[in-house]
Amino acid sequence: MTSPASARWVPPAPQDLPEWRAQLMDFTASEASDIAMRETLRAGRCTIVPTMRNAPLDSGTFAATVLNGAEHARLSQADLYYATADMTALALAAAATPPREPVSIERLPSESGFIIFEEPIGGYVEDVGAALVGRVTATAAKDVRITTPIVAASWTAWTPQDIQITEGGTVTWGYMTRDGYIAIPPDTRGIWITYYSPCGVTSGLPPQTVLGTLSDGTTFTAAMFETTRQTAPDRGPLNWDNEVLLVEGTEFAAGRPDTTDMWSHTLYTAWQLMTSTGGTRWTETEEIPRARAGRKRDARQNVTGTSAVRVVNVHTAHRPPHDASLADAAASTGRREPSWSCRWPVRPYRRSTCLNPGGHATGDCQHEDRIVSGHVKGPPGAPLRTGTTVHLWDHQPKTDA
Repeated sequence: MTSPASARWVPPAPQDLPEWRAQLMDFTASEASDIAMRETLRAGRCTIVPTMRNAPLDSGTFAATVLNGAEHARLSQADLYYATADMTALALAAAATPPREPVSIERLPSESGFIIFEEPIGGYVEDVGAALVGRVTATAAKDVRITTPIVAASWTAWTPQDIQITEGGTVTWGYMTRDGYIAIPPDTRGIWITYYSPCGVTSGLPPQTVLGTLSDGTTFTAAMFETTRQTAPDRGPLNWDNEVLLVEGTEFAAGRPDTTDMWSHTLYTAWQLMTSTGGTRWTETEEIPRARAGRKRDARQNVTGTSAVRVVNVHTAHRPPHDASLADAAASTGRREPSWSCRWPVRPYRRSTCLNPGGHATGDCQHEDRIVSGHVKGPPGAPLRTGTTVHLWDHQPKTDA
């Protein structure tokens, strides 16, 4: 088995985020993006799928066009956020348990947004050879696996009525599940999230790695794939990876590893940290303005979201020591969620806070999920001690005869 790719995720500088958004918008509006989305639909990778009776195009082309149009609009309306490595690790630490409150649109820091994480918020292992069968190769090599990191997300508050086609009929939206297509009721309110991974799916594989064979029997290598990708239309720095709809009022369940469940727990927790109004102030935000030339480009692309970047960091009162951050970064592969063992030896935890204690006994109250600061027990300045306590017996305990 080929070892998982070792190349680290290299995030952009915060001031480059508007340009990344612009490149993604260019690609999303292109014919190449429609082709890629049709392939994604055929592979069953899409969760939210539009259909329309008597659609003006075949079903795959119609769905791809609508989905890309929706993502293009989402990016154009998005406010821009950059989560630092410490902020990413804090969100992951607090998201070790799922959010306890039901999904709430009120938790969004802005109605539409696009966020880059300086460290991945998760990842999944994929057989690259198997993924290329039918798209590039005729057969797949065995067990050519890499880890794909999830590093960015776009979102918007959404209802099925937000996207309608006037020509030909009404769009019906539904989930693709293991049991088939399930319609989304038209009065549904929720948060549509798209997750992104870095471009370069074979990043880190040795160039001579065989991914499969072509129809003529020729071997197809990682180097050949990278050459093909470089001559293809510019996809921008990120790949559309997956999406999910968080329906307002639904409860978060325990997440399945390496799925949108876990990534959504972390993203929603980041929103909770960013919008906390009571108790602990968790974050500090610095705004980096867009250069004048960039603002002109945004205007040409009809961007209505902010062009400035909001850099979100952990508040100085809770920020871990620099040495602890470096130790965790050194232990990270850069392709999976980072460790926080040094940054937060006792991780933050959740507490359901009653906002109307007087009505608590009768159930006439409202609860809010608040995140409580992690801590290290012991007097200030004392050496940090973590790990398992070992009880040593100096002799065998006596037993009754």
